[in-house]
Amino acid sequence: MKLKKSYTILILPNPKDKPYRFILTKRALNTIIAASAFLVLLFLFMGGSYIVMAGKVWELESLRKVTKSQKLQIQTFASTVDELKKQMSRLNELDTKLRVITNLDAADKKNNNTQVLGMGGQKEIELGSSLASADEKMHEEALAKMHDEMTRLKSDALKQEVSFQELSDFMKEKSSMWASTPSIWPVKGWLTSGFGNRVSPFTGSYQMHKGIDIAARSDTPIIAPAAGIVVKEGFEAGLGKTIKIDHGYGYVTSYGHLSKTKVTAGQRIKRGQVIGYVGNTGYSTGPHLHYEVHVNNIPVNPLKHILD
Repeated sequence: MKLKKSYTILILPNPKDKPYRFILTKRALNTIIAASAFLVLLFLFMGGSYIVMAGKVWELESLRKVTKSQKLQIQTFASTVDELKKQMSRLNELDTKLRVITNLDAADKKNNNTQVLGMGGQKEIELGSSLASADEKMHEEALAKMHDEMTRLKSDALKQEVSFQELSDFMKEKSSMWASTPSIWPVKGWLTSGFGNRVSPFTGSYQMHKGIDIAARSDTPIIAPAAGIVVKEGFEAGLGKTIKIDHGYGYVTSYGHLSKTKVTAGQRIKRGQVIGYVGNTGYSTGPHLHYEVHVNNIPVNPLKHILD
């Protein structure tokens, strides 16, 4: 009978102790070696898999942090866009009110149909929250909507700027016209003769009185009722020392019977500036100011233009 080939393993715990003896057949040894090799390979595989999974987990965690940061940035940006839309809405409302106040035709408004469109605040928050899943498509859609919002806001802002510039130009012109409109008493005194037909104190017959007479003490200061340019300063038959001021926009005022003047022809004057003093020159029954207002070369009642 042929003996099976075997291996003997001796283990000596101590030189004086009895050794431990193990006898392994070749098949058993091969089995142990194969099992050991399998275990080593299994350990290497599991170790490699763990490293790969750990890398993916780290990458996923990094992506989550980036996504969270981007979500917060989009929410902040969305809130900013929403605030800008509210501001644009307030500016548009102010623009409309100013046009009503100034009677500037709203049909001429450059941004008459301006309407700020886009996402509301709650929608933006929900949109930002959905990005926690790191859905790249939704992320890109959100950014695209934000870009569209900013484009619309930029366009609306430019239209609003043009509209406000139009209002500014209109207000400047109106301001200049208001400053040039006679609207205050030229002198402090008493109204002694009104505008219109009256009996002349010199001829006794009816005569058109083109202005009003304001009695005052001699040398009482006379002020300009509006801004303008002196077009005449001198002596005129009947009215004595006179001043004539062109205020623009068709308004011209005249002042007669002055004792002396403080302006010269061609001089630009402001509302409230002293231009001369009450006198009794020319055809006059006593110290007073003869005051006329002409609109487009037609004499009108000065009282209709006195607001104070």
